[in-house]
Amino acid sequence: MPEDAENARLRRWRRLAIGTWAAMAALAAVSFMAMFVMAATDPTENIALSRNDVVSAPSGERTWRGTFWNHSDSLYTNLDAVILFLDKDGNPVGQARGGAERLEPGETFNLQATLPADAVNMRIYQLRWTSDGGHRAVLGPYRPWPFGYVMDTECGELRLKIGSCVPQRERS
Repeated sequence: MPEDAENARLRRWRRLAIGTWAAMAALAAVSFMAMFVMAATDPTENIALSRNDVVSAPSGERTWRGTFWNHSDSLYTNLDAVILFLDKDGNPVGQARGGAERLEPGETFNLQATLPADAVNMRIYQLRWTSDGGHRAVLGPYRPWPFGYVMDTECGELRLKIGSCVPQRERS
């Protein structure tokens, strides 16, 4: 009889332990899913630098070309970008400015500027836009990046499937 009571207590403890671990695992899974959705829908990541090239002319003059891409499924208006070109000490030696009145999902806008001879990298100094509902976002300054570094260049198969990315296309 005492063995039956002990076995019953042990079974109850096991059921409680299994239930507790299952609840904790479910809570962790839901937390990770929520973080994934928040990251995938973060409006501060929806306009990405997808081109950051330096082109040299035969005369030796260098030109910087950049492209910003709306890879979200939202419309953005009144976009404005300020790019600083930095020397080896991190001091600004030139800049590029540009923007777009409207940037539909998947659309890009291009910037181009003559690159000073002593420019060794670039920094997105400021990126501003207005999104649905009139919300104004102002981002920057970002950390300095070497020429050639981009934030995002294409939509992967998974991102297309879950709708977190729209392929690039020129503005119409």
